[in-house]
Amino acid sequence: MRADVAVVGAGIIGALAAYELAKRGVAVALLDAEKEGAATLASAGMLAPYPEGLSGELLEAGLYGLARYPELLAELRERGLEVEAGFSGTWVAALSLGEKEAWQAQDPLPYPVRGGLGARRFPGGFVHPKALREALLEAFRDLGGTYLRAEVEGVEGGRVHWREGALRARFVLLAVGAWGGRFGLRVRPLKGEALLLWGEAPPGPLFAGEGYLLSREGGVYVGATQREGWAEGVDLYGLRWLSDYAHERFPLLEGARFRGAVFGFRPAGELFVGEVEEGVYAAVGHGRNGVLLAPWTAKRLLKLLGVEDDAA
Repeated sequence: MRADVAVVGAGIIGALAAYELAKRGVAVALLDAEKEGAATLASAGMLAPYPEGLSGELLEAGLYGLARYPELLAELRERGLEVEAGFSGTWVAALSLGEKEAWQAQDPLPYPVRGGLGARRFPGGFVHPKALREALLEAFRDLGGTYLRAEVEGVEGGRVHWREGALRARFVLLAVGAWGGRFGLRVRPLKGEALLLWGEAPPGPLFAGEGYLLSREGGVYVGATQREGWAEGVDLYGLRWLSDYAHERFPLLEGARFRGAVFGFRPAGELFVGEVEEGVYAAVGHGRNGVLLAPWTAKRLLKLLGVEDDAA
C-alpha cells in the first residue's frame, strides 16, 4: 500500500490535518489505534485562548483557531455534517478580590457561582471534539482518503508498519498524542477526568476556581482533574473531586442527575510541530489546548509539506 502522506493518529489534530490534505487532492492514509483514553474523545473542546493564559505565538495560534472554526464548521455543514459548537464567549468568574483585580472581572456573573465576586467575558467558545472528529473522518473518506484501524509500531525510511501490515509514504505525520513517547517524542500522559450531568449549563464556557463548566449535548460538562500517569478510567478520587466541585460551587447543579464520566490522556510536554527526521513530521505537546490549536497546527503542517494552504 502507498500514499503521499501517512498520518498516524486520528485525534482532532490528525483528523483535521488529513482532511485538509485530502481537500487539496493529496493521497492520504490515516491510521489510528482507536485506543481507550484518547484525549479527543473526552475533551471539553474549549476555545479559550485568554482564560487559558496563552501568550506570544501560542496566543496568536489560539486566536487563529478561534477564527478558523466557524469557517470549518460551515464547510462541514455544506457536506451535511453538523457539529455542536458555540462562539458566544468564555467567562472567568472571580472568587477572590485578587482574582477580581487580576482578571478585571467587573461584569455580572452569567451563571450562579457560589463565592463569585464578578466575571469577565473573553472572545471564545467551544466545539464538541468527538462530534467534530467523526465529521472530519466522514468528510475525509468522502474525499477519497483511506482510514485504517492499526496500531503503528514503527516508522522508518518512508515506511509505516504495524503487526498486520505496512505502507509506504513520501511523508509521515505523527499526531499520536500522549503516546508520542513510543516514537521518541518528548511527551507524557496527563490524565484528565470529567463529569457529565443533566442540568442547566452556562451560556458559554465558564471558568471558576480549579474547574470549569460548559454545555454538552443538552446537559453540562464539568471538568477537569489533572493527574500524571497511565491509570485508566475514572476512579473514586476523580469522581469525588468533580462531584464536590459541581455541587458546592454551582447552585443550579445541586442534585443534578448523573449522566456519565469520561477520561483521556492529555499529551503534556513542550509544544512541537516540525520535522523530526527526513520525511517524518510530528505535532505533539498540545496539552489541554489540542482542539484550540488544531487549525493552526494543521496549517503549519501543510506549509511544512509544501502544500499550498489557500484557506489561510
